[in-house]
Amino acid sequence: MAKPHFSFWIIAGLGLAWNLMGCLNFVTQMNPDAVAQMPELYQLIIAARPLWATLAFGFAVFGGALGCILLLLRRRMATVALAVSLLAIGLTVVQTIAVVGMAPSTFLALLVGAALFWYATIAQRSGWLR
Repeated sequence: MAKPHFSFWIIAGLGLAWNLMGCLNFVTQMNPDAVAQMPELYQLIIAARPLWATLAFGFAVFGGALGCILLLLRRRMATVALAVSLLAIGLTVVQTIAVVGMAPSTFLALLVGAALFWYATIAQRSGWLR
């Protein structure tokens, strides 16, 4: 197995940090007490979100975190986990755009998810994953 470039560890680590922040956001949004402390607009958006969008949000962030952990462990399944995450991000983006329109954070989430998946495919092709 080939030794990864030093940037591999930085990218996978930053990706994990990004997705762990998403996991924290998800857990916070599942806590009614925390949601009650949010601005009214956020409360309305969270309350109106359909179950499929909430599930997609969970798959996006937890799948992304798992994918980055698997990248750090140099496992091929990282690509699958990040593909699932990217698909779930796409579903979340569709729902978010339908409710509030295109926001910079929505575009950023899609961009980061796509970049992590793309990088995992590069790592796999380069022989860095087993």
